[in-house]
Amino acid sequence: MPVVLTGAMDGWPAWKVGSRKWSLQWFRQTYGNVVCPIDIGGKKTTMTLDEYISKFQEYENLPAGSSTPYLRTWYFSDDIPELVEDFSPPDHFHANDMFENLSPDLRPPFRWLFFGPKGTESKLHVDIWETDAWLGMLEGEKLFTLYHPAHRKYIEREENEWVDLLKPPNSHKFPDQSKAVPAQTILKAGEIIYIPRKWPHHALALSESISLTLNFAPLCVRKSILKHVVPYTRNRARCQMVLGRRLKASDNLMQLCIHGGTIKYGDMCSDDAAVARNPMQAADDPAASASPDEDGDAAPVT
Repeated sequence: MPVVLTGAMDGWPAWKVGSRKWSLQWFRQTYGNVVCPIDIGGKKTTMTLDEYISKFQEYENLPAGSSTPYLRTWYFSDDIPELVEDFSPPDHFHANDMFENLSPDLRPPFRWLFFGPKGTESKLHVDIWETDAWLGMLEGEKLFTLYHPAHRKYIEREENEWVDLLKPPNSHKFPDQSKAVPAQTILKAGEIIYIPRKWPHHALALSESISLTLNFAPLCVRKSILKHVVPYTRNRARCQMVLGRRLKASDNLMQLCIHGGTIKYGDMCSDDAAVARNPMQAADDPAASASPDEDGDAAPVT
């Protein structure tokens, strides 16, 4: 069952008062020149952190129906590796994490940051590989809506088409939507939410926010996870051997390893070619299973 934890972040430099406490202002001052990937309605652009955060008020005043620019599923450790020293994954979740048994250069890079103004959204989805996830709020608040896996059939159509929770119910596409019973909570700064595997979930920022999410795989589900881990580690090891370097989380080849597809030597020599050959590249959010979305925000936890 989903659970909200309090106090689990108290020892983090990213949370406690000090020179490393994460906040929007701190990131602007400390890492404002870092260039980040911004999602605008499924299209990608880049901005510096300072430029992006400085426009939050402007984004919150966009006309209804406009896509709000969102720094989502950011593989922050590629760009600011020292940030990983500012938090400690809770033992509640990672004491028996199957991914921890892999060598560091082969662990799935399921670790992301999310920055955004009020109104940024991670659409309804189930997380990648049907892994478990936790998300910690460092600033702001988010409204989480979750559904028991047994209710998934009421809110999803074939090909990962999900109910849009911010629009009126569509009785034509989802005639049984009313049968799906949601669980909701407002996650506040300093709290962590645990999202169990296979639980569809949606996240909506109620204010300017920063959140951190990690996905993990308890040993009790190793049989179902191995079908993803085995080809992933094989492909990643092959790529790293040919390239002579560790793959970055943001590399196109990494997405090919994660989502599946055939890797050829030419792909390893051309990152752009890997995108063209990847049948799953349409997945907008690397934290999600085949569907484009968080916090994870198809990612994540959102």
